Amino acid sequence: MRKLLFALITLFFLNSCKDNNALFTELSDSDTGINFRNTLFEDGPLNVANYIYFYNGGGVAVGDINNDGLQDILFTGNMVRNRLFLNKGNFQFEDITKKAGVDQMQGWCTGATMSDVNNDGKLDIYICRSADINPDRRKNLLFINNGDLSFTEKADEYGLADNGYSTMASFLDYDKDGDLDCFIINHSIQKYTAGVQDNPELRKERNPDYASKLYRNDNNHFTNVSDQEGIFSNVLTFGLGVTVSDFNNDGWPDISVSNDFNEPDYFFENNGNVTGASPRFTEKLVQKMDNISLYSMGTDAADYDNDGNVDLLTLDMMPEDNKTIKMHSGPENFDKFQFLFRQGFYYQFSRNMLQRNNGDGTFSEVGQLAGVSNTDWSWAGLFSDFDKDGFKDLFITNGYVKDYTEMDFLKYSVDRVIKSMAKDSANVDPIPEYLRKMPKNETQNYAFKNKGDGTFQKMSNEWGFTTKGVSAGAAYADLDNDGDLDLIVNNTNALASIYKNNSELVSKNNYLSVKLDGGATNRFGIGAKVKLYCKGKLMYQEQSPVRGFQSSNDPVLNFGVGENTTIDSLIVIWTNDSYQKLTSVKPNQVLEVKIANAKNKWVYQNQKSNPIFSQSNLANVIHKENGFGDFTVQSLLPNYFSRQGPSIEVADINNDGLDDFFMGGAKGEVSQLFIQNKNNTFSKVNTSVFAQNAGSEDVAGTFFDADNDGDKDLYVAAGGYEFEVNDPLLQDRLYLNDGKGNGSSPRYTLSESALPKLVSSKGCVKAADIDSDGDLDLFVGGRIVPRNYPVTPNSYILINDGKGNGSSPRFSENTSKTCAELSQIGMVTDAVWMDLNNDKQLDLIVVGEWMPIKVFINSKGKLTDKSEEYIHFASTGWWNKINATDMDGDGDLDLTIGNCGLNTQFKVNEKEPMTVHYKDFMDNGSIVPVLSYYIDGVSYPMASRDDLSHPIPYIKKKFTDYKSYSTATITDVFSPEELANAKILKAEIMQTLYLENQGAKGFKAHTLPTEAQYAPVMGIIADDFNNDGKKDLLLAGGNTWTRIKFGRYLANHGVLLLGDGKNNFNYVPQSRSGLSFRGNVRGLQTINSGKTKRIIVGVNDGEALILDR
Repeated sequence: MRKLLFALITLFFLNSCKDNNALFTELSDSDTGINFRNTLFEDGPLNVANYIYFYNGGGVAVGDINNDGLQDILFTGNMVRNRLFLNKGNFQFEDITKKAGVDQMQGWCTGATMSDVNNDGKLDIYICRSADINPDRRKNLLFINNGDLSFTEKADEYGLADNGYSTMASFLDYDKDGDLDCFIINHSIQKYTAGVQDNPELRKERNPDYASKLYRNDNNHFTNVSDQEGIFSNVLTFGLGVTVSDFNNDGWPDISVSNDFNEPDYFFENNGNVTGASPRFTEKLVQKMDNISLYSMGTDAADYDNDGNVDLLTLDMMPEDNKTIKMHSGPENFDKFQFLFRQGFYYQFSRNMLQRNNGDGTFSEVGQLAGVSNTDWSWAGLFSDFDKDGFKDLFITNGYVKDYTEMDFLKYSVDRVIKSMAKDSANVDPIPEYLRKMPKNETQNYAFKNKGDGTFQKMSNEWGFTTKGVSAGAAYADLDNDGDLDLIVNNTNALASIYKNNSELVSKNNYLSVKLDGGATNRFGIGAKVKLYCKGKLMYQEQSPVRGFQSSNDPVLNFGVGENTTIDSLIVIWTNDSYQKLTSVKPNQVLEVKIANAKNKWVYQNQKSNPIFSQSNLANVIHKENGFGDFTVQSLLPNYFSRQGPSIEVADINNDGLDDFFMGGAKGEVSQLFIQNKNNTFSKVNTSVFAQNAGSEDVAGTFFDADNDGDKDLYVAAGGYEFEVNDPLLQDRLYLNDGKGNGSSPRYTLSESALPKLVSSKGCVKAADIDSDGDLDLFVGGRIVPRNYPVTPNSYILINDGKGNGSSPRFSENTSKTCAELSQIGMVTDAVWMDLNNDKQLDLIVVGEWMPIKVFINSKGKLTDKSEEYIHFASTGWWNKINATDMDGDGDLDLTIGNCGLNTQFKVNEKEPMTVHYKDFMDNGSIVPVLSYYIDGVSYPMASRDDLSHPIPYIKKKFTDYKSYSTATITDVFSPEELANAKILKAEIMQTLYLENQGAKGFKAHTLPTEAQYAPVMGIIADDFNNDGKKDLLLAGGNTWTRIKFGRYLANHGVLLLGDGKNNFNYVPQSRSGLSFRGNVRGLQTINSGKTKRIIVGVNDGEALILDR
């Protein structure tokens, strides 16, 4: 009868899944017997006003406590008792809390983990506690498994009764001595939140109650070794998440801690076998990561892109939709942002961060490109292959009971409560009134399908996560032993959720579950690594059950293998560095692997061995930037425009067969000229000729023979944003080479009369014989009108009079006659001359910001716009750089064009572009750029209410609160009359592209690999870098001086793409390429050093790099 009942229940589940075809089905408490509810009582002495983490919720721990092959579940309660449910099979659970004895000691419980602490083969339970001012009621609890479904609390006996404000614990073998140690994250308290978070002096203060701790296992008694092993924290540390993983693949577990508020996250790298008093761990976050989450909460570590490197996710609270973003957005304070960085708080942004492991000791933050950056108030993030297709998907819990970050509440409701208190202080209890005014934040949980290309597709509704609520801790486990992972969620003020995975109904994908036996002192193989290979593809996992938020997962590893019917090989690497390899493994089974059968020794390889490039600093070649604040002039700029340098121009200026280079200086800095010595070092020559123009910003230039005397003269283009319009310091300059170098340094002199008046801010200068008269003419691209973004600047055609012959040439401004359209073509960033139609005349291709790709055909010295004949796609973008090289060997030049990239908040296409309306809205002489984006065909302003009202004060009168502004379209914000004379620009594409030249057919656009879209591309070199006879691409760039809401664009650490000669390109991992650029790369040039070619890399406000092959 019982078997029949189970069969009927299972059939019911299957039929209900068929109706909606969802990957997950939420089961009711009447189906499962799980009726746990983490209820909060806000009318008592404890509430969010005196305990900042009152609404953070409870955790989940999953494991087989009685070794019957079924995964059991523990839920932690904050103000209710913890509950332990025994899995009886077929999603039937029995509440054994009282019998098990795990409810005898309560307090405010937070995180929980199941681990075999005493190495007897049975899972024990460790529970963290917090909130209570009584340290005895904060002591963490260790329930030792007695083997009869009962537990005995022994935290004091084992030395694990930590009485700090604990969030979570993770067991690991950090010293590789064979037993499990313990790392506990604690958090600070209320007094160290508002008002003191930006005080750097508090970073020096320590308090053991708030400090995260490392406990070493000494024969089943744990000793606090935090200080001696390099683990630290301070009174500003609010630890909310912890992951343990071997991030640098050296065989030693590292520890990542996510911290709430201003204190940066911690990345404790394990130093391995240390000697003497050297600490085991070194904190290295700044060396590893460019950007981190601000309010870091839950975290997970997993190889989401199947490259064999463990990546890192931290969750924050950036909303997904326009309305909620606007409801929570106050004014940006860029000066404070920079101040916090200078005080040691690093670069933090309030959004989820997906740190892709580059395999060279660094990470690239790609959450926006991946599509997982904005998931509202998020807690647990869990990577796992829920649909069994071979790629790890992502599940995120969400919501908050009372949202005290909503701007209307902060600015208006709180103010009304305070005024009410002042009027009737005797009868008004401010706390309940304060709590009643708080808005709720109930949201859906998020599910993302891994698309296998570095991006994720939101599938929340399609996969069955439709309920709105407040969810905190979560864990995954195969609760019904059918081979796919089910989900368990601890909800706040609602019943816990059990989600059954229906993968067998929606696909034919197979799986392999791996159960590890790590021997007598590490029964579940904590820290072991499993590599699974199918048809040349790698799937990689580490045994580290603590993930997400306050939760631990089933210690059985689950792999989806798609429709593969055989697993080619399986490698298990144990923490003692032994390993075993199994071949031709059949899927759809639970495979038990024992350390006792591991007979081989695993040797960890240096991942940087034999890279394509050797990278080093170029001593004494330094660019120094001036400190102008662009946002103080136009507060709505998308980014700074005063930091375009350094420009690096290369030529053999002394005819010795070795290239030399010029590096343009920022305003107030003298530009520099370097001669290459015979030993391939560089010496700076006397640059007094440049000193008289140090007040200019030299942003572009070119070496060319201006006077036809056979040597390289130098054109320097002035630019920048900090100048006034028509400032004389914006005048370009021509320096003539005296031709007397003969292997030594030539002498350059400024030609005062060579150039016409060109007082504007430039973006590029390109030389070509436009009129076929035997001398070189110039296209000078205008970049920006200073202090008036995005007004179109002037660009110029300069015609050489050809009368140099050793004396000073003269260039005349001839734009109107050569091509009048070029004068106001746009905000030009780069251009290239090439013969497109094989008529032996050089044609011009121009790119820029808010510009389409423009093609001008040269006919007898006249340039005509023929863009429509050559460019057959919507091409308006934020273009930065263009390169023309024959990439496919067919004899014509193909184009690679650097754009902003896809790792941004901007999601644009031809139908829904990003736009900017601009004009002097206040009639006060100041141009205001109003950026906007489309959602379902409707355009909304990008700026927050506060930011938009800064240059346009009447906005606050028109929209008296944040709610009314949050749904306002661009036509709600501005009347038709206000928009009538506003100019509009648009951007339809943000991808960096490769354009194949198809002759008369024009250019065919090819999508470059995902890595090419990580950041704005500011430099491009095409060459055969791996000596296979085919051209490859090197891309570099970045932009750190952006709006806070956009974040710093730095995920491109130097992208090397190997070409196959057939217009296809493959990304080379950083560990193989040897590239590790940090900062804003601007100049990127090949430099001839005799028999070898090297690459010089200019970095804004930093030291240049040199690449050798």
